[in-house]
Amino acid sequence: MPRPSRWNDVIEAAAVVFNERGYHATRLEDIAAALGMQKGSLYNYIDSKEDLLLAVVTLPATQLLEILSTLAESDLPASEKIRLVARSHARVLEDYLPYVSVYVHEIAGQAHSEKWREMDRSYVRHLSTVIDEGRQTGLFEASTDPTISAMALIGALNWMTRWYVPGGTLSAEEIAERMADTFLAGLLARNRPVMPSGNDQG
Repeated sequence: MPRPSRWNDVIEAAAVVFNERGYHATRLEDIAAALGMQKGSLYNYIDSKEDLLLAVVTLPATQLLEILSTLAESDLPASEKIRLVARSHARVLEDYLPYVSVYVHEIAGQAHSEKWREMDRSYVRHLSTVIDEGRQTGLFEASTDPTISAMALIGALNWMTRWYVPGGTLSAEEIAERMADTFLAGLLARNRPVMPSGNDQG
């Protein structure tokens, strides 16, 4: 009877080891040891170490982009979209922390390939569109730079991979709510108050 595939175990182990050691310092032997298998057995699943890297980062990157593109096209106010983006980003980070950490530290902004450069640009573009929508409707300050603001929020959320500890006093989503409060306080037109996060849905 054939053994069940250990693909998910392989990807999880790769994510953990890449996160701990860094992609370039990691050897396939390290990942095999974490799985309790021989290095040669990994070749039943992959052709190269790069295959593992791309498998690790594809899941969280794809989820984040899909969530943001859906929110960007919704009819919600721009401020609500930003809150939901922050919460969704944090939720994916919490669910796949080592995977997201590997993406942030090994792929994002690294010009790995045109495919990944375009995914990064698409994420910034969608969030910039949301912020520009708020600016054009008068919800956000007219002087707001959508692209710089989008990169600032993405950077703040991604930086959580450096210091967020699961199981702490606040969940990742609760931290993201507070970050969204701070971010929106800087964007909102001065005659508009920050909407309390308790009214959010999602």
